[in-house]
Amino acid sequence: MPALIKGQNGPLSTSQLVISVDLATAADLSALLVTDRGVVRSDADFVFYNQPTGPGVSLEQTPGGPGRLRISTNSLPADIDSVRAVITLADPGSTFGRFAPPVARVSDAAGRELYDYAITGLTTESVVIALEVYRRGLDWKVRAVGQGYAGGFADLVRDHGVSVDDEPTPPPAPTPAATTPPAYTPPPATPPTYTPPPATPPAYTPP
Repeated sequence: MPALIKGQNGPLSTSQLVISVDLATAADLSALLVTDRGVVRSDADFVFYNQPTGPGVSLEQTPGGPGRLRISTNSLPADIDSVRAVITLADPGSTFGRFAPPVARVSDAAGRELYDYAITGLTTESVVIALEVYRRGLDWKVRAVGQGYAGGFADLVRDHGVSVDDEPTPPPAPTPAATTPPAYTPPPATPPTYTPPPATPPAYTPP
């Protein structure tokens, strides 16, 4: 079975494919179905654990593993140019550089392995586009991509046109309690201060 290196591609002789991943830590597998502009047509073209089916692609959960992607190239819509297989570490605080390189495998429906790809060179990334199954005329091929995203899963899918609502909704502002102004209390009356009249000198009487 041929081993791919980053950037290398190979022909596919079958329309029924299975993509799986070997990794030494918990991870999730997902797929982005993109047009020739590199973006999804809608959020329905994003296949992941909460939305495990899409047009021509399905995600099979595996106990304790990242799952398997099943791709039927003859069931993909005509305006879908490629399917990108994405590996995301289950622990968002972890990175691929802490583990041995993940290995992505492409098999046919009977389980015969067609290609494998050891994704080397990852360091601080927590998400990587592993492989791409893409259209070339009437044929389909597979490419070893190995593009990591240090920014995380939300950045990757947002770059592919998926709507991501990762901003929490702020709670409503509390309504201030009504305050009653204090009753007016007049100041205590102060008796007027007595001011004596100025002294008047006696009138001058000549001798």
